[in-house]
Amino acid sequence: MVEKIAFEPLADSHRQAVIRIFNHYVMNGTAAFSDAELPESFYPHILERVKGYPAYAVADCRTGEVVGFCFLSAYKPVPTFRETATITYFIAPSHLGQGIGRMCLGRLEEDAVKQGIRHIIAEISSENEQSMSFHASQGFVHAGRLKNIGFKLGRTFDIVYMQKEIK
Repeated sequence: MVEKIAFEPLADSHRQAVIRIFNHYVMNGTAAFSDAELPESFYPHILERVKGYPAYAVADCRTGEVVGFCFLSAYKPVPTFRETATITYFIAPSHLGQGIGRMCLGRLEEDAVKQGIRHIIAEISSENEQSMSFHASQGFVHAGRLKNIGFKLGRTFDIVYMQKEIK
């Protein structure tokens, strides 16, 4: 059980842990949309995607182990949508159900407000009922559904959009 976590600004030193956690979700469901494991060489693309946005590795203060990561990124990289960001977070399976996702969301919302972001969008696989329930419990509302656009692990799935306005 994690008693205290630290938010460390996402850096190259987190490469292995972030890719390992993400690849677990790549290989074990549709929460991560990639259909093949990402090599560690992909990590600089992640860092580039989050440039100018809050992005963290989440570490267990007791052990120093990275147990998750979270970030905001541009919804669309044009000024028209500068007040809207997309949220991404993945928690190590061994640390699910300990409130880490809630802490990540809280931290990202605080940072978003400071940056003038007013809307957060979550893109969720329709198979990920747990994520949809979590987001609903945190004030996100259903904002749309794209039917049968994902294909992974031999099956199609929808993408559900959930949105939260923050102040």
